Amino acid sequence: MRIINKCLSKEEFEKYISKKRVKRRIDKIILHHTWDTVWQWKRRKVSIPYYKKMYEEKGWKAGPHIFAAPEGIWLFTNIDIQGIHANAGNNGSVGIEMVGRYDKKPPSGKVWKNTKAVLKTLLKKFNLSVKDIHFHREYNPKKSCPGKAITKKWLKTIEKDSL
Repeated sequence: MRIINKCLSKEEFEKYISKKRVKRRIDKIILHHTWDTVWQWKRRKVSIPYYKKMYEEKGWKAGPHIFAAPEGIWLFTNIDIQGIHANAGNNGSVGIEMVGRYDKKPPSGKVWKNTKAVLKTLLKKFNLSVKDIHFHREYNPKKSCPGKAITKKWLKTIEKDSL
């Protein structure tokens, strides 16, 4: 599996995406959560290499495209390549993993700041709207992903929050 494995700031991500030429059709964004906690991430119990190895062990040739983490925005699978992250939702999507577990409460702090930056940038780049953001559980009902605290009603409230 080839991954990019590069962490960008919000500004670097915006510049990267604005210059990125994407040949495949993008018609949706799929939101995920890693399920591992931010605490585990900060202590490097989980990381980009950890996820690469985990996906390779599953036999995947790609993974999600982006990880929104406390320290920045990690590029994982090239967005010009169809990722593997949401079953039937893979086609035409960009997969975003929010680092953390969001069944009890939605993301906050730097993870949320970086997630919003990714969403805003991708919506603009691909001429999408908030209604084009989907949840992993829509394609796999056995999962709570991106967390039970993340609802469509909650997602609509962020539209007013400079998204």
